[in-house]
Amino acid sequence: MLEFFILTANIITMLNKFRTHHKKILWFLAIIIIPAFVLWGGLASMKEKNRNIVAKVGGHSITIEDMRYYVTMAQLSFALLDIPEKEKKITKQDVIQTAIDDILLLWKANKDKIKVSDNEVIASIKQIKFFSKDGKFEVEYYKRLLRQMRIEPQTFEKYIRNFLKIDKLYKKYIRVNPSESDAKKLYKKDTQKAKISYIFIPYDKLKEGMQIPENELEKFYQKNKSAFKEEAKIKIKYAIITNEDKEKLALVRNNLNNLKTIDDLKSNFSIDVKETAFIGRKDPIEGLGWQPAINNLAFSLKLKKISPMLETNIGYIFLQKEEEKAAFTPEFTGIKTKVEDTIKDSLAKEKAKALAEKLTSRIKNENIKNIRKLAEQENCDFKDTDWFKYYDYIEGLGLNEKVSKIVFSLKNEQIYPYPLLLGKGAYIIQLKNIDSINEKDFITKKDEYLARIRQNMELMQKIKLLSQIKKESNARF
Repeated sequence: MLEFFILTANIITMLNKFRTHHKKILWFLAIIIIPAFVLWGGLASMKEKNRNIVAKVGGHSITIEDMRYYVTMAQLSFALLDIPEKEKKITKQDVIQTAIDDILLLWKANKDKIKVSDNEVIASIKQIKFFSKDGKFEVEYYKRLLRQMRIEPQTFEKYIRNFLKIDKLYKKYIRVNPSESDAKKLYKKDTQKAKISYIFIPYDKLKEGMQIPENELEKFYQKNKSAFKEEAKIKIKYAIITNEDKEKLALVRNNLNNLKTIDDLKSNFSIDVKETAFIGRKDPIEGLGWQPAINNLAFSLKLKKISPMLETNIGYIFLQKEEEKAAFTPEFTGIKTKVEDTIKDSLAKEKAKALAEKLTSRIKNENIKNIRKLAEQENCDFKDTDWFKYYDYIEGLGLNEKVSKIVFSLKNEQIYPYPLLLGKGAYIIQLKNIDSINEKDFITKKDEYLARIRQNMELMQKIKLLSQIKKESNARF
């Protein structure tokens, strides 16, 4: 492992010397070095007799040494990518996932007997601007830079050969050909605007005055007990050491063996320790937000035992489970109000649906063109919206692609013939106006949209290919 860190340190030191001339390769500075593969629920969870084995692909064992190679390869691939400045936020998870993907892809490339010639490797290296001096590739300059990075030419060239193998594999299986029609559809979603009117039948309004006999409540509870089961919950303590607090981080690292409980961090190192209320596996953690990996780890801890130090995107974290409650189904008397609300919600939705279907039937049978008058006749809520685009928030309806898809498929003044049952109520919508797209602007941006679609289509096919390879190779990580 030491050699791995020395190699990376030398790369970074060398690259600093060329900061002004080789901005692209300075990508190495943004890459997080992966320490010894202590990963949440991933490689470290492999239970092999040989602890050096972290994965198996196609019947072949992947060792820690192999993984170091693929992690370095992943780091190098990010370093050589020409990614726009605003997108250059490579995380540890990005590097790990790329390394795993590369293992699968190279397994498949070798199985398919994909070859890369020496001439192809040389031609590819010559195209890397980092090795060009005054715009021209020079062999001695190339070798000198590799020496400064402590990378042997044959090692670097093996990485390049692997990149080219993966590229050939993708070209073999990935086929995309977006059309002008596809580009226009995406352009419309980005630029076209619409206004709608709608009738709104809120569930809450229909719940008013509802009375449910207690015997009906208990009968419903007994029949649907599983619906009221409460998940297991825990209360945790946690402490964070930020990446910037290097002095305290070093001090804690040197004394990890002396930490018995999380409160030792507060008493011995003056690190703030916070305690949460009871949380479930999918609940946000106060002060940390949505952190599924942390929640899962916290649930797996033994009571009152401090976790290992975890490296995350927000710093280094320690966890400790303080209390736990097993999953259980409350008695009826304790959740009678909840049972009543559940029944009322169900009845209100049924009523809203029935009323909305009655209105859409009237619209069709009476050839109604103005839903405002219909809303007034039926004493329903009515709303006109401002202009909005496909992916915009719609007043009163929220962000809902299903609704946007319907709206932008309608013609001016057309009423959608079916009620929409959404989170807060039932809706009947009418398109009031939709603007035309700017054909001249589309022509100038068509290639840009084709490129976006091509990129998305390729990504989906690559994900599908990786899934197929994982299944074919019976991979276990």
